[in-house]
Amino acid sequence: MSVSTPTVGSWRRILGSLALSVLLEQLPWSGWALAARPDFVLVATLFWVLHQPARISFAAAFLFGLLADFQDGAVFGQHAIAYVIGVYMVLYLRLRLLQFDPSRQAAQIFPILLGVQLVVLLVGWLAVNPPAGLEILIPALSSTVLWYLVALFVRLWHGKGVQDRA
Repeated sequence: MSVSTPTVGSWRRILGSLALSVLLEQLPWSGWALAARPDFVLVATLFWVLHQPARISFAAAFLFGLLADFQDGAVFGQHAIAYVIGVYMVLYLRLRLLQFDPSRQAAQIFPILLGVQLVVLLVGWLAVNPPAGLEILIPALSSTVLWYLVALFVRLWHGKGVQDRA
């Protein structure tokens, strides 16, 4: 038997989008763009956890969190713990989140993204030094906007109009 095309395509899409998110994190951000940079890896991970929970799980979130720690030069495990907590919250609210259109989904995902950023802030504060400011919370807003754009794109790509509400 051969592997079915949708399975391979799904894996390709998942791995491709996660690889793209890692590459976007590696761009040379500076100034306000760095402070407002969305957490591409977190948004991609949470998106696939929401839509494909059997394929992307806690272990993947933990590994991507370690990768984010390595990329940012943060305390090793700081993002990993936060990503796992974010995945848990998305899985806990999964059925609720899937009922919403992209704008309402983004409004529901914002507290999760903010919670993840607060965990990153808290772990970094406990492990190293108190933060210089609260600009670490700005990526929660930009990640929410990114979530909305990705969810809207996927919804339109699959032929569902913006006016369709579940």
